[in-house]
Amino acid sequence: MFKNIFILIFITLFIVSCWSSETNSKTWLIETQTDNISISIPSSWKVIKATDDILPKSKSWKIELAVMSENAVNGFSNNLLILSDDLNKVTTSKEFSMLNNIWAQTDYLDYTKIESRDITFLDNEVSTLYVFEARYNLDTPKLKFLQTAHICNWNKAYFFTLAIPTTINDISKYEYLLSTFKCK
Repeated sequence: MFKNIFILIFITLFIVSCWSSETNSKTWLIETQTDNISISIPSSWKVIKATDDILPKSKSWKIELAVMSENAVNGFSNNLLILSDDLNKVTTSKEFSMLNNIWAQTDYLDYTKIESRDITFLDNEVSTLYVFEARYNLDTPKLKFLQTAHICNWNKAYFFTLAIPTTINDISKYEYLLSTFKCK
């Protein structure tokens, strides 16, 4: 009898702890919106404003959203940059992502592809997620990048670059973060 009660208590605690960790894995994100998009970001990250003077300057792309972790490790903060551009021709999210990955292979230093796979956004749009390690330039350390793209309304391209340290092996929570993107 005692053994049966112990097993019942153990199973109950196990089920509750599994449910609890599943709930917590989703609550670490908060929804952030701009005029055109919404995406969920970690609650410990902050939005970077253009006036902060740390964002890259782009001639053709518009910076839709830039966020970074407030916790810097070795001088680096995890960060996400979402760029947008108007399209001149019809394309798919997968095709746009592939073309940008080709560009990344030539633009970044020491590019090493880790993997590529489908990613499905909240609106059921499917794209390709590219995971690779590279350096921005000779002075920066090698980082792990997650890049993908999403086409909205057939005429607006959104390009995502998420940078994290190479020591992070489980990227599932970052992939989930990217999948929360929605067009307005």
